[in-house]
Amino acid sequence: MLKLLLIWEGRLNRGRLMDLFDLSSNWASVWIREFREQYPDWLMWDAKTRSFHTTPAAYKAWRTSDPRRLADATSLTQYLTLVGLPYAATSVAPGNGGILAAFPDLSTPSPQHFAIVSEAIRRGRAVQLSYRSMRNPEPHQRIISPHNLIRAGRRWHVRAYCHTRQDFRDYALGRIVEVKLLATPATKVEQDDKAWLADVRVRLVAHPDLTPEQESLIRFEYFSNTAARVETCRGALVSYFIQDVRAATDVKKQCPPDYQLAVANLEEVKPWLFPS
Repeated sequence: MLKLLLIWEGRLNRGRLMDLFDLSSNWASVWIREFREQYPDWLMWDAKTRSFHTTPAAYKAWRTSDPRRLADATSLTQYLTLVGLPYAATSVAPGNGGILAAFPDLSTPSPQHFAIVSEAIRRGRAVQLSYRSMRNPEPHQRIISPHNLIRAGRRWHVRAYCHTRQDFRDYALGRIVEVKLLATPATKVEQDDKAWLADVRVRLVAHPDLTPEQESLIRFEYFSNTAARVETCRGALVSYFIQDVRAATDVKKQCPPDYQLAVANLEEVKPWLFPS
């Protein structure tokens, strides 16, 4: 358990263990001491945060044990479940049953990158990225001020203010080549991100090209036998939400059976969609 916290959060301290496992201060200290005895090279004390931080040796050992990163997705699932943010696993031992996801985690983030970005968010700091994008596939430098991690579909993103573009953007964690925590305070924070703070209504209906019988089925499955369903989500996440539920935004081009839902209030939603 402590190994998961150390690898994915980048630190261990008594307060975190006391909150997470309902331990006394003494027992939390005992757990950390025993872990340090077992993995003496994995922790380094940081007086400013009053925490033991993950050392490069820990991530090196982690990567050496799994050079192809095949276990990262399972490890991340276990970590999220441990801290109370579960999502469905992609496999389970025979006979154990369980809740499964039908899709593989194709872009599991590096534990070290995940931990450094999480640390920056907790401490209100900027980070320097070496990043690759579809527009600029070669690694290039960016300094960003992150404020939230997002799991959207099959990928993890960080929502952050880009110091170069001077705007809030989403960065896929799987496209980060290197990341470095800076001493620089975050230039902009969550409260400055208008798209993040905006509440946007998305009205979902059955696709108009469905037969009456099929429309009745969609209403039964998704809308509790009503004509539509309205969900409210952050403006910055509207496109991810629509992609995830596979709702058509152009009913002439996006047709059944691939699209069984449609967005009814397109004009209201359009300003928040990714550029086509």
